[in-house]
Amino acid sequence: MKNYIKINPNVVKGIREYLKIDLAGASKHSKLSAKRISEIESNLPEISKPTLAELKALAKAYDKSLATLLLQKFTKEKPIPKDRRTIKSEEIGLFDIKTIQVIEKARALGESFLKLKTELNIPIKRFSDSATLSNDPNIIAAQFRKDWGLSDINKQMDVQKAFEMFIEIVENLGAFVFQLPLNKDKLRGFSITDEEIPIIVIKRGNEPITAKIFTLFHEVGHLLLNESGMCDITLSNKQQVEKWCNAFASEILVPSDEFLSNDIVKNYISRKEKEWKKNDLIEIGKEFFVGPLVILRKLYEYNLTTKKFYKEKLEVWNKPTFGRAKEPKGRQIPKEIVSEKGKTFIGLAFSAYEQNRINLKELSDYLGAKFIYIPQIRQQLYG
Repeated sequence: MKNYIKINPNVVKGIREYLKIDLAGASKHSKLSAKRISEIESNLPEISKPTLAELKALAKAYDKSLATLLLQKFTKEKPIPKDRRTIKSEEIGLFDIKTIQVIEKARALGESFLKLKTELNIPIKRFSDSATLSNDPNIIAAQFRKDWGLSDINKQMDVQKAFEMFIEIVENLGAFVFQLPLNKDKLRGFSITDEEIPIIVIKRGNEPITAKIFTLFHEVGHLLLNESGMCDITLSNKQQVEKWCNAFASEILVPSDEFLSNDIVKNYISRKEKEWKKNDLIEIGKEFFVGPLVILRKLYEYNLTTKKFYKEKLEVWNKPTFGRAKEPKGRQIPKEIVSEKGKTFIGLAFSAYEQNRINLKELSDYLGAKFIYIPQIRQQLYG
């Protein structure tokens, strides 16, 4: 005899729809038929009650606790940031469940960050700079490059150090920056603007540091526009918001006046050459902590290369595997945790512990790490 569980069908349906999973996707993840899921979500009492096994299957598919599916009222969760990817229109807005989990984790980390600052009586600054799509992104970028002190960055600095410094600058402006695994949906980053403190997430992994730097400032563009977005950061994206954010990131990292005065650029201009060697673009990019794609875009913007050359190289260099490590290294948990949450967040957690504001268990919870990793995380932070 099967035991049926009394539920509110609207809760189960509401969770699925929030996750933007259609019946076919729910069936695939849960191994229940689409027809049966539809029956469970219906308000017909004679067919809607699921068995415990069915409810467990749905909970696992949606990465929710059994208790969540047993709630009597569906609490609407915060919306998913707008889909800014350049993919087939019928797919827009449909994200893999792992992507949804990353969004939820980012929101939870933001809440933890705020809680730590409150615990330590640290003033909470909120991102206040703004712009609109009617503003010229180049002019806005030049203004904020000066205001934010980006012009003072040492160009001889190691690219990793520059990345860390850029993150620190953005966090000091009143945003939270996290690096999380975005392994689905071809995303390179996203921004959330509906939280008390806006959040930027950059794809963690073997992406080149220069690509992460560009993603960071592309998402800063979203914060300026107050437009949340899930982004693939392709330079060929034709959405107005994405074009604006790409132009902003390009100019704030590679100021036009400095770019045009670069010796390699001047040399090509003097020779009236419009087909560029990749190594030269890489060399130019080093001066500005960006990759060859950003330099390629800059060349095209100033008519220093042909449309044919631009499109050919954009297609080749914008492939997901470009610039990645050929043999991924084994996991280094302490290093991952520091890069994921950021040195500011990790530093606040240790400060709260050292000041006896939180205990060891709470420190472990904030870090998201087992006790055994805590000394290694501290070494990563201060070593």
